[in-house]
Amino acid sequence: MTVTVIPPPAAPERPPSSGAPAPELTARLFFIWSLVAGILPCFGLPVVWTLAAMGWRKDGDPAQRPWRRALVALAILDTLVAGAAVYMAATKGAETKLGQVSPAGPARVLGVNMDPDYRGPGVKVLRVFERSPAAGADVRVGDLVHRANGKPLDEPKQLQEVVRATPPDSPVTLEVEREAVRREVSVVPVDPRSFAPPPSGLFEPAGPEGSAGEASSSGRELIGAALASGALLALWLVGRKRGATGTRPLQVLGVLALAVVGFSLTGRGLAAALGGPTRGAVLLGMWAQTGILCVASLLLLRRAGVPASGEGAPGWARTYLVSLGLLITLAPRVLFTLAFLAVLLSVLPQDNQHPLVGLVQQGSMGTLGWVLLAVPAALLAPVGEELLFRGLLLPWLHSWMGRVAALVISAAIFASLHAFYGVFTGWILFLGVLLGWARLHSGGVGAPILLHITINSFALLMQARTLGG
Repeated sequence: MTVTVIPPPAAPERPPSSGAPAPELTARLFFIWSLVAGILPCFGLPVVWTLAAMGWRKDGDPAQRPWRRALVALAILDTLVAGAAVYMAATKGAETKLGQVSPAGPARVLGVNMDPDYRGPGVKVLRVFERSPAAGADVRVGDLVHRANGKPLDEPKQLQEVVRATPPDSPVTLEVEREAVRREVSVVPVDPRSFAPPPSGLFEPAGPEGSAGEASSSGRELIGAALASGALLALWLVGRKRGATGTRPLQVLGVLALAVVGFSLTGRGLAAALGGPTRGAVLLGMWAQTGILCVASLLLLRRAGVPASGEGAPGWARTYLVSLGLLITLAPRVLFTLAFLAVLLSVLPQDNQHPLVGLVQQGSMGTLGWVLLAVPAALLAPVGEELLFRGLLLPWLHSWMGRVAALVISAAIFASLHAFYGVFTGWILFLGVLLGWARLHSGGVGAPILLHITINSFALLMQARTLGG
């Protein structure tokens, strides 16, 4: 008799427990959740720290160490932002209680610019705007202002603080020295729009005030250009010693110089043809400048054999979406931190704006004006700058130095050319790092170009809406 043993049916395989996240995804998911949770200062801080602690304890995979470190770094950043928010709220509340802050309303000014390089005694008048309260009180260029409402002045920001603390329609008493003679004058701060230069057409030559606001940013631009030039030359020399091939930094410097020359020649030529400088000439100069950036950078990239676009690069579309998410979640943190620094330094918003804002404020732009502005600002400039900095310079830096160092250095050079933003040049540094990450992550410049176009287009739309364009 033969006995056949029939084995019991195999138990069906049970799916892995879904009670806990997969170890390889834990820190990464916690980081993503923390990005979203911490958008609002203070409110999301407990959530961010909880996620950081959970990610650090639960995820023992060594491959996830960068994500765990990023979690802790993000939690520390959010803690600093929350502290800044509490400080600003408490300071504003205390000043309001003591009557040191004027009621909310439009910014009020005296109509003067002070010399930032003058080191006392007092503060020195650098410019007096026509039809301004200061001009009506016979304040002149070169005058020294020693006191404002009895408060001694040692630097321009102290005068700004006095003006902001003065109630509306109340005068500011200035102790002014001219030719060794001191006198007191009363000046009532007003909305700067009340003495703005009369509107002018795009190609109508501007008067003496047509370039108002440019003088304050020209010094920063020169300093930024000098820093960028020096950094590019230094990188070329250091790169040669470390075995880097090519002359990429010198090429970048040459393209930038050529673009500046193109802008200058276009503006000067049109000014001579039209009988004076015009807003339209500045806009057409931007076309020349950004066009040169695009064409020259593209030619250099093709000559060097570097891919000039992200077409065919692995993951460029996904990289764009990820970098856009990082921008949306990190931007509030960065901007709030910079705003906190601006408050500490008593910097006015108009001291940290693009020179083109003043150009737009000089009169109606019309459809033609906005088109002339939008194409170079929202399209040509992003393409040219990405081809130059992320397409040409960043890969060369990455070839002989670490990834992080290459990102930060290329972003710092990029930011120095936007020094007219003052304190908010830090925002450009952040954008430079993000755009550089998109370039290295995707393997091409398609993702950073699209992201840069998105950023500039959004900023231009907000500016047009603010100015009623």
